Amino acid sequence: MSPISFIAGIFATLAAATATPVVQPGEVASFKDWAVGCDNGGVCRAVSLIPEELGTTFDDKHGPLSIIRTAGSDDILRIRATVHTDDVDRYRMLVDGRLVDTGPIVLGDYPIEIVGEDAKKVLQAIIKGSALVLQGPGGNTISEISLAGSSAALRYMDQKQGRAGTTTALVAKGSRAFQLGQPDIPTVMIDRWEAADLEPEIADIVALAEQSRCRDDRFGVVEDQVFPLGKRGDRFRALVLISCGAGAYNFSSAPYIGEYVENPRATSGWTFTPAQFDRQPSWGGEGTDPLLVNAGWDDQNQTLSSYGKGRGLGDCGKAENYVWDGNRFRLVEASAMTECRGAHEWITIWRANYRTLEKAAREAN
Repeated sequence: MSPISFIAGIFATLAAATATPVVQPGEVASFKDWAVGCDNGGVCRAVSLIPEELGTTFDDKHGPLSIIRTAGSDDILRIRATVHTDDVDRYRMLVDGRLVDTGPIVLGDYPIEIVGEDAKKVLQAIIKGSALVLQGPGGNTISEISLAGSSAALRYMDQKQGRAGTTTALVAKGSRAFQLGQPDIPTVMIDRWEAADLEPEIADIVALAEQSRCRDDRFGVVEDQVFPLGKRGDRFRALVLISCGAGAYNFSSAPYIGEYVENPRATSGWTFTPAQFDRQPSWGGEGTDPLLVNAGWDDQNQTLSSYGKGRGLGDCGKAENYVWDGNRFRLVEASAMTECRGAHEWITIWRANYRTLEKAAREAN
């Protein structure tokens, strides 16, 4: 490729990247003993909860059971069950005492998975039923799932996917043909800098912490973290996570971007500003400097995660995953579970793809 063509490709890709999509994660709705939500690509998930009458107690005999459906032309439908047993290799699934499915229990994240037409048949029983039981070959109960609210959750799924009133609906059936929508999955363009190891000194971090919003919350053992973000010309950048207080199971961090300009005549060193996000992390709240919880950094992909647990069991809360685009953090995945009732299957409510400007320019030419 000629230099002129490559540069033209870069500018074309940069122009496309300036059309930043509005980041609007979906919501998680609750219907009695079920929660349901969809992402911006139209993929919806309904998840069973521990029955209301049991309150917020945790019992691994109550699932969860999850139902996932895509909204695209593939129209993939799955029923997945998490079971906690090591001595059973097959299951029997009963709804209100009637056998609706049977099969093997396998190793992995989803020991029981039913797909396609088999899943549709089971769902018809679930929609009309009140209780689902999973049994082992000897009739012993492995799991008990309340179906209260499942029909309403699946009706909500029909509505969100534009299936209500169509022949493809699970609950809100009608005679109309289903019209495929256009999945709204944006692609975030990444301006990746050259790799470099330069990072702020300990004295720089101590001074930053003293001037930060976290100064009065730094008690006990604190652990600040620094991650190089690369260099461009004589400019170096680094991500700094300042420890900002801790609870029993949530550890807060304030993210800053440090910048250093390499200049023999310079009289100052690193400068720091609060990190910018296209969607404020949920832990910090809108209108304030960003705050992360249980933050994690992936150096290879330059992604930053925040994982706020509603309680120590980790069965509720919110999580976000961001990618560094060269100037700010862009949301590429968000998930949530609003009910603290045993559902470790959090619901994805936002997705985005990402790729580097250099790779996009090469593909364009």
